[in-house]
Amino acid sequence: MSAFPIFHLCALCELGVEDLRIEFMITFSRTLLVGGEFLDEKTLRFHGILEDNIYAMEIHVDVEIPDGKIGKIRGEMKRYTTPVCPQAVSFLQKAVGISLREDNWISKVNREVGQRGCQHFAEILIECGRCLDSALMARAVEKTQAENPGASPQEAARAWVQQHPEAQGACFARPRGEAPRAD
Repeated sequence: MSAFPIFHLCALCELGVEDLRIEFMITFSRTLLVGGEFLDEKTLRFHGILEDNIYAMEIHVDVEIPDGKIGKIRGEMKRYTTPVCPQAVSFLQKAVGISLREDNWISKVNREVGQRGCQHFAEILIECGRCLDSALMARAVEKTQAENPGASPQEAARAWVQQHPEAQGACFARPRGEAPRAD
């Protein structure tokens, strides 16, 4: 959309253009993307990316399975607003040792990484952590289908959730104690 300088708008008014509509459009887009790869049976590596019109940054976080502890983390600021922003990369190390299975892990990440370092890094890390059970379940479904190509992905996912009480009650799982139902 083109913007008219004020003097052009005034000139249009003087010419008798009365039904002039001026629309201001603010455009903003943010993408937060999380991918995961299993390095081995005991380690899941998440790649988290945040990119918008202002910022671009990413993290790589290794999570130990099955306790969900953050074993290693590194980050990179690619686009930022102030010279202070890159200093926040070092605060990611405060997340090492936090278990994504603890009840208050999100508060810890917000305090140690977000408040002291960079809220955007905290947001990426939290989204990575929220993907832990989904990634584990996806791996289980893939393994079940490799062993039994006719297996239903829904049944494989349901079986995984039933065997993992830590995932029950999450948005992708039925609440604890709810009976199975037809899809």
